[in-house]
Amino acid sequence: MGSKRKADDVTPECQEHSNPAKKRKNDVESLLLEVENQNVAFLKYLVEQGTGNFPLSEQWRLVFIPALSDTTISDQIFHILKKKYPDIDLMKKKEKTKNPDCMILPRDADTEQLIEVLELVGAACVFYGNLSDRKYGWSCWYKATNLREGNAIPKSTFLQSENLKLAMRKKLEFHTVQQLEKLLRQRRTHWSTQAIFTCLRISKKCDCYPNRFIVYNFFKSALQGWGDRNLPRQRAFALSIHLFELFGETEFLDTLVENEKNLEDVPQSTLTEFFNTLRDPQRIQELATVLTFDRLMTSLVFSFVYQVKVHKHARNDQIKIKDYTIKSKADKLEEISQLILVILKLMVSIPITKTQRRQLKNKLALYINIYEFKRVSQKPNLLLRVCTSHQGTPNEFKLIKLLLKAGADPNAVDQQRCSPLHLLAKSEHLSSHSWKNPSYSTRAENFTAIVRVIFDGRFHQDQVNLSGQSALECLKPLSSYPHAELSRLVGNFSQGVRPLSCIAAKEVRRNQLPCEASPMTVQSMVLQH
Repeated sequence: MGSKRKADDVTPECQEHSNPAKKRKNDVESLLLEVENQNVAFLKYLVEQGTGNFPLSEQWRLVFIPALSDTTISDQIFHILKKKYPDIDLMKKKEKTKNPDCMILPRDADTEQLIEVLELVGAACVFYGNLSDRKYGWSCWYKATNLREGNAIPKSTFLQSENLKLAMRKKLEFHTVQQLEKLLRQRRTHWSTQAIFTCLRISKKCDCYPNRFIVYNFFKSALQGWGDRNLPRQRAFALSIHLFELFGETEFLDTLVENEKNLEDVPQSTLTEFFNTLRDPQRIQELATVLTFDRLMTSLVFSFVYQVKVHKHARNDQIKIKDYTIKSKADKLEEISQLILVILKLMVSIPITKTQRRQLKNKLALYINIYEFKRVSQKPNLLLRVCTSHQGTPNEFKLIKLLLKAGADPNAVDQQRCSPLHLLAKSEHLSSHSWKNPSYSTRAENFTAIVRVIFDGRFHQDQVNLSGQSALECLKPLSSYPHAELSRLVGNFSQGVRPLSCIAAKEVRRNQLPCEASPMTVQSMVLQH
């Protein structure tokens, strides 16, 4: 099975590295002649259909698009080119045959238009075609490159972002016939890299950037299954970040989320692959050189935006597309929440400046206000998630403090109606066997600092869990806690003036007075006490 895949992945010329230059030149000429004969057959087909009776002098206006694996490819290419070249036309085949679609250039088309059509069709053949189609795509590139050199038409420059440079190993798009002939003898992955560069450049120039054609093929060719392909973790990380940049925060992402049935769910798949680069804590050190604040912030912002859009647009059921299943809305939201938590833990673990810390806090505050407070049914929130899995590490305390200062709700509850302070107090009590250990003093100081922040905020002291315990009652077993300030904080807070509504609600609950006929706000208030 492996040898068959390798034979399909490498062009025959790849096996002839030791051949003399003349032999290689004959291989190129033979391939071009084969493609030219194929084009003649396509032209004959059009003539027989009565729709392609072009004079020989105008054959240059026709660029054939082979019957590729995806029948929508011609339309996607046409969509990219149509914005810049409105007079271009697309002739679709009329029956289920191996005959091609055809891009038809207007009579007044200039050489550069023909070049860009050839280059984009070549990229599509490399992405979607079998060995024969890829050869045809290469011949399109060859013809386009010759036209560029003969007419002194340089390629426009596509400025690569730092993430794209890292993801593509600082490779550049080919510019000369000699570079293209060298590509003919390389593996398919090198061809795909060049196809990505071609699509990025032409889409940008045609003011159709980004688009579904780019993000889908970028994901499929460069990122999908990176682990099985032994792609370095750093490159997979950078590829994901660049895709996040392509998705952006614009209507383009809305379109991808709304039309997931018409295309593999590339944003969610990218997020999953990115999650896979981070989820193994034993191998996180492999990312040490690429785990910067800016890259993590890019991924965090995308996760925030994407979660809101999924909540708004995605379906609740699972959709089957061929052999691919789009995850349900609930599964997506859960995976996004897990990823956000992993990213945040990484961000508080790396050195950041005061300005960066303020930037992170502001982004969190915006997310908490838009997503958590306006969608209170989405449980548990980030703060509860951190407290539930709390292990007492300094970075966890950093994150809890950051979330509280960003406006996270200290009164949010889980299914057992436990608040963050319920959970943290329980965790500290379970660690009582280590209290006498001198090294525990740091954890005790961090926990006390968190309690202080909670008490200084909107903490609701009478809120009880399903066992009828308030968070303050959960703190009572910590009377011998190795940080004296904790008892003082609890004592001072308990002596504060409590709202009359809280006292009334607590009495109603304690005496089990009927309140079914009361407004829902009153019933909710009673349930919290």
